Amino acid sequence: MVISDVYYRARKMGLRAYHACLQAHKQPYLPVLDELVPEEKALARVPLGIVQIPLNRVVGTATRARSNAFAPNFMPLLEPNSEFAIKWVNLYESVLADGMRQPITVLEYMNEYYLVEGNKRVSVMKYLDSVFVEAEVTRVLPKRTRENRAYFEFIDFEKDSGLNAIIFTQPGKYNELIEKTGHTPGVKWSSEDRMDLRSAYLYFGNEYKAEYGDNPPIPVADAFLLYLNVFSYEEAKSKSSAEIAADIRRLKDDFERGVKSEAVSLIMDRTEAHSGGLFSALFRPSRVKAAFIYHRPIEDSGWNYWHELGRINCENALGDKVETTVCVTTAQDQFDDEIDRMIKEGNRVIFATSPLMMNACVRPSLEHPDVDILCCSLLSPSHHVRSYYLRIYEAKFLIGMIAGMMAENDKIGYIGDYPIYGAPASINAFAIGARMVNPRAKVYLQWSTRRDFDPAHPFADDSIRVISNRDINAPRYSSMEYGLYALKDGGMTNLAIPVLDWSKFYQTVIESVLAGTFNNDHDGPSALDYWWGMSSDALDVVLSSRFDPHAGRLIHAIQSGMQSDVLWPFEGEIRAQDGRVCCGREDRLTPAQILLMDYLVDNVVGDMPKMEELKESARPLVDTLGLGCTLRPDLSEISWKFNE
Repeated sequence: MVISDVYYRARKMGLRAYHACLQAHKQPYLPVLDELVPEEKALARVPLGIVQIPLNRVVGTATRARSNAFAPNFMPLLEPNSEFAIKWVNLYESVLADGMRQPITVLEYMNEYYLVEGNKRVSVMKYLDSVFVEAEVTRVLPKRTRENRAYFEFIDFEKDSGLNAIIFTQPGKYNELIEKTGHTPGVKWSSEDRMDLRSAYLYFGNEYKAEYGDNPPIPVADAFLLYLNVFSYEEAKSKSSAEIAADIRRLKDDFERGVKSEAVSLIMDRTEAHSGGLFSALFRPSRVKAAFIYHRPIEDSGWNYWHELGRINCENALGDKVETTVCVTTAQDQFDDEIDRMIKEGNRVIFATSPLMMNACVRPSLEHPDVDILCCSLLSPSHHVRSYYLRIYEAKFLIGMIAGMMAENDKIGYIGDYPIYGAPASINAFAIGARMVNPRAKVYLQWSTRRDFDPAHPFADDSIRVISNRDINAPRYSSMEYGLYALKDGGMTNLAIPVLDWSKFYQTVIESVLAGTFNNDHDGPSALDYWWGMSSDALDVVLSSRFDPHAGRLIHAIQSGMQSDVLWPFEGEIRAQDGRVCCGREDRLTPAQILLMDYLVDNVVGDMPKMEELKESARPLVDTLGLGCTLRPDLSEISWKFNE
């Protein structure tokens, strides 16, 4: 190729981009910063010195001068016989011979770079498909707003790590990346640490682009973070390009979930296992081996006790069709190793009974697609792992009604445990139930996981005598302070408890595996989550014999309405503590709105504690499923169905 042909080729690329913009009714020239941000000259500026910047984020010019000489892809538009063209070709030859000898000068605004000087150099470098370019950078700082929180988190990340090529648009992502790479916010990285992450991110990005080209389903930074949710950072650093490429193909559905209209499908009711037909009958097992993994000893945890009862009852119901094994591991970094061990021991179904295990389930599910792995969690980050949970708020609604009946002074205490998704729905349903029978009822909220919580005196107001506490005690504790109870004359009367019958779910799953139909209802990249309620018979409320039987008739009538799906706790006008209307008088909250509820209703006195207010033991779970966590999908991504 004659060297002068280079300009013709570059200009052809520019003209193609120019005409494409005209057809799309877009600006066909380089964007100009002082036109995009008219107040730019009044904003604060911070000189960053000479640094390497990603060339793909050099997007325009600081001023209008020379911007019309280039298409939006920085390819030239001026005639080949112009002085501009001669200078462009001479610069091209110089760069080929000696490299880029002089840094460009740019303004950085919101993670994009606008040229003050060096337009032709950038044009040539982009034509040569360069990745980085040396630049003297001045940062133009926007005013802080809620919408640009992620950008200011990037600035903090860049100060610590010295890296500027990893871009997230959602707040919280940088802290997640810092944690996954074993660093601490505010602590400077060593040059070795900087190079390790730069290399791992570059290798991943190259393979990700090779797989998806210029139209990836989600940005490369988000894909890289998702990758680190499955494979550890140490693994990512040591893998070859071929191994990373294979991993990316295995995670295809998870990446593509980000662009699907329904990223999470909720199954809201119990389904019966039907025969899968003759073909399924040839391959379905006659006996299933299932493993149950607990994160705490059963005798120390009421939550695990419910699940253990479910396992035992499921095994009793299915007889020799199922063999179950139990694993207890308290070390969070060993969850996936224990899952691997259970799979090697021949378990066909794995039930991870804590949300803390969700991320640990993803890698084994990719490596063993013939094993069905489910995690007891409200939200699943992966197409490959199904989550399951109960609509506990339905039981709390009924218990709230009982509390409203019993609170003679209109004051009710509520002791929550973890401020995670699902907790606001339970608290609010309880408060709405109390108000339904007592319009003056106020619910005073405390948290047992707060550092300053005093179990002997949970409420500052000693006149609170009706209290909702933990759902059930761990087997080794003899205290009667669980469920709903009333304090009177130095004694305590238990009134009601919610009952979580997990055996209904476990039995249904195992029966569908036996029938060969477990995977029939899961097609496509959406995550499949089970979220059963009272209509499934997996959730109930047991009333004390001391509770008035006539009042009990009302409770049972309301429960019957919820079981037949003709009455919902969250319908009619609902106001949050700040006065905003969260549900209209003629409306009903959708399951997605209930699932992701992050506010408290206006007859609740109390708040959701911040991370720094919690006990250390509570923080891992809150970090995983706390309000605003990274597992939270948009409301628009959730669909649901009531199964017949």
